[in-house]
Amino acid sequence: SGGRPVVRNRRPAPGRGPVVLTRRGRIVVAAFLALVAAGLLLVLARGADATGAGVPPDRYSQNLSRVAVRPGDTLWSIAVRADPAADPRLVVQRITDLNALAGTGIMPGQALWVPKR
Repeated sequence: SGGRPVVRNRRPAPGRGPVVLTRRGRIVVAAFLALVAAGLLLVLARGADATGAGVPPDRYSQNLSRVAVRPGDTLWSIAVRADPAADPRLVVQRITDLNALAGTGIMPGQALWVPKR
């Protein structure tokens, strides 16, 4: 008949149909998944360190001493006592690495591995 043609809406109703990611959306999702994977690797790596796999403890004890932090001690003072002839900066770094310290903060009574002279 002579009426206007019927135009149908070809877009799917909201909430229906496939999800289509833009290029930027794909980049964001890929970056997020990479961060999650990196986090999992860090967690697994720390777990491997905690298992003690690596250098046997008796091998460590040949070159290291265990000291207790006294009131007023700093990593610098402990490093100087541990090896007076060495550069204290290097000894502080070694103590930090050996004990997996996050910073320079130590507390009285804390036990630390230090290199023997």
